[in-house]
Amino acid sequence: MPSSKSTFDRVRPSLVGGAALVAGVVVWWAIARFSGVPPYILPTPGATLTRAFELFDSNAIQVHIAQTVAEVLQGAIIGIVIGIVLAMLFHHVRWLRRLFMPVVIVAQVTPKISIAPLIILWVGLGIGSKITLVALVVFYPVLINMLARLEAIPSTVRDLSKITGMGPVRRAFRIEFPYSFPALAAGIKLGLLQGVTAAVIGEFIGARAGLGYLEKQGQDNDDIRLVLVTLALLALLGVILYLVVGAIERRVSRRFG
Repeated sequence: MPSSKSTFDRVRPSLVGGAALVAGVVVWWAIARFSGVPPYILPTPGATLTRAFELFDSNAIQVHIAQTVAEVLQGAIIGIVIGIVLAMLFHHVRWLRRLFMPVVIVAQVTPKISIAPLIILWVGLGIGSKITLVALVVFYPVLINMLARLEAIPSTVRDLSKITGMGPVRRAFRIEFPYSFPALAAGIKLGLLQGVTAAVIGEFIGARAGLGYLEKQGQDNDDIRLVLVTLALLALLGVILYLVVGAIERRVSRRFG
């Protein structure tokens, strides 16, 4: 009996989320069906799904999905590595933190939609500018979350590592990474969600492919169903990335534990 209860507790968030999603679709259908709003402004869920099937059947959307996924994944990997390296450097080398942290903060408080044109002018309309923009937004939550956790390591643990003669590499892998991993995973989750948004911003401003580019085409052509399809795919991409990181976090946490 306890095992069945624990199983229900694990699946309950998914059930609640699924029920909320179904309720949202029902409300969407009811408004589109009975409110008198024209279909070219708010199509029904069925009409939107039909448009999605048309796009997939004609192979008109796969290349755009692949483009956006490539931008997000490559930019996220670069951003995560930069965030981890900076967190370790700022934690151990205080003068570097005092020197460069203001620059990092200024780069983050500047709206990304205003930075994107500059990056595109420097890097070009290709995938490189989107990867740069994604990396720029991903590294910050990774850096801040990991650095805060590193700063919270108890002084007794630090003293013990010195007494046992741990070198910096061994200390990093035996103490600092395991201790900061939950915060690091949270930063990666947040960074990935922001990275999807950054990729779309870059594609809006200048691109030849991608879901953001396709959504802009739908807007320019008054194709509301295309806009809704791309929005749904972007949301699905964000959810999948979030769940993948969560699964990796649970597996790694069990190993550290």
